[in-house]
Amino acid sequence: MDSLAAKIPELKFSSDANEIPWDKAVVWTIMPRVGPRVYEWIDAEHIRYVSWSNGIVSIMPENSSILSSHCQCIVLPSGFVWVGSEVKVG
Repeated sequence: MDSLAAKIPELKFSSDANEIPWDKAVVWTIMPRVGPRVYEWIDAEHIRYVSWSNGIVSIMPENSSILSSHCQCIVLPSGFVWVGSEVKVG
């Protein structure tokens, strides 16, 4: 994850839940086999909108975000996904 975060600074990660802006981000995690849980997130300012269907969450990046130069959409499988109250949904 360190190398991906270096290339795309909008992607944040931490194992400390207190560092996460829960109301202003989309947060996800995958339970590790060993070690503490690592949360990954994207702040709302980098998200055009989020939608979901059948347990699949799709994140559309803002046009001004570095993410938009690398992808059109981020698709997250079902599991722990938190969509903050200040994130635009569609």
